[in-house]
Amino acid sequence: MNRRALLAVALLPVLAALAAPRPASAAAPGVLEARFESRQGRLSGTVDLTPAFPPDLERLLGNGLTNVIAVHLALAPARGGDPVAVWAREIQVLYDVWEETYGVVVRDPAAPRGRRVTMASFAELRRFLSDVKGAALGPAAVLGTETWVVTARVELNPVSKELLDRTRELIANPSAASRAGGPSRSVLGAMASYLLREPPPGAEVRVLRSRPFVAAEVTSR
Repeated sequence: MNRRALLAVALLPVLAALAAPRPASAAAPGVLEARFESRQGRLSGTVDLTPAFPPDLERLLGNGLTNVIAVHLALAPARGGDPVAVWAREIQVLYDVWEETYGVVVRDPAAPRGRRVTMASFAELRRFLSDVKGAALGPAAVLGTETWVVTARVELNPVSKELLDRTRELIANPSAASRAGGPSRSVLGAMASYLLREPPPGAEVRVLRSRPFVAAEVTSR
């Protein structure tokens, strides 16, 4: 075998590695469609998480086992830095193989004890999971003259007990989820540090990010 052929053989593993799909943690964030409003001085967001729930999830969510989805929205300066507010939701999905329906339990600050709904099809379930309305993102005054982004992190069957513990803590105590939350700021800090970490290997994590926005673009009601 000549030198050129030997070099080609030696490069095969390198080329294969470069061609292999990148893990989710290395992927650039997708686009988060979002709109924001201020009502009585409180900022809220309505977002579309459809890209985080692709059609091929039907196989997993329809496996007859309870699947857990953790959703977090984080408001942070566009220039970088820690979030100043985090909103959390935990969703449990169980497919009934006999009734062929999806039983869903949703826990978020609006329903910390959970609300139960039933979906007749995966298409209906996907629309329900993707549509987040009126997520509380703290006092609107924090926006000031800064430029901001909202990042959505969707984690399927989280491998970290810490994530679920923090998520449930934020759901039970929404005031701890913003910089102006008073004595429980440590909860926000711990949650923010978790959201900034790379997901563990093999974790099903999808990240979406809104376009930058300023206070003048927020609808006041």
